[in-house]
Amino acid sequence: MPRTGLTPIEIREKATDAAEERIRRHGFEKFRLVDIAKDLDVSHVALYKHFPDKQALLNAVSERWLNRIDETLLKIIEKKKPSKDLLFEWFLSFHQLKKDKVQTDPELFKAFDLAAESLKPFVVKHINEMYRQLQILLQKGLDEKSIKGDTAINLAKIFFEATVSFHHPKLVYQHLTEKREKLLKQILEVLWDGLI
Repeated sequence: MPRTGLTPIEIREKATDAAEERIRRHGFEKFRLVDIAKDLDVSHVALYKHFPDKQALLNAVSERWLNRIDETLLKIIEKKKPSKDLLFEWFLSFHQLKKDKVQTDPELFKAFDLAAESLKPFVVKHINEMYRQLQILLQKGLDEKSIKGDTAINLAKIFFEATVSFHHPKLVYQHLTEKREKLLKQILEVLWDGLI
């Protein structure tokens, strides 16, 4: 173990926790690695072993948030319900999770938005996971004969692209003051009905 008494995993977790809290309190622009090191009572050199720069720690904060979304949505697809109900619940939850982050954590959202713009590997991983989960849901619909159509892969692309304004960070932000759940349901109904 390092002299801090913390394992490398613990240092990473605690640094990510501290970064989230600092960004919330002081804003995205004022966030510094030196301050995080002080919060953890470690030298900045010890912290640099885990996060070579500020961006690396910001990425860890954003990646954690995306992982939480992935895990939350995965629980939905594991439920025992008809595929249509699961698909609607999945999309409405996906939309709400993004909207909640913009509303409740605007400074953390800025960090995520920068990562999303540059398509960091963890963002690509998240997008791929969303497609994977959608494919599972749509394959279930095909297997149940609730819908007809091409492959689950192609159907996932259609649903994802058709609903992009409900989960793309910038578009969620642009529509933040609107209640769009009804519109999302209507779009999903049209898409679903087109496959019956």
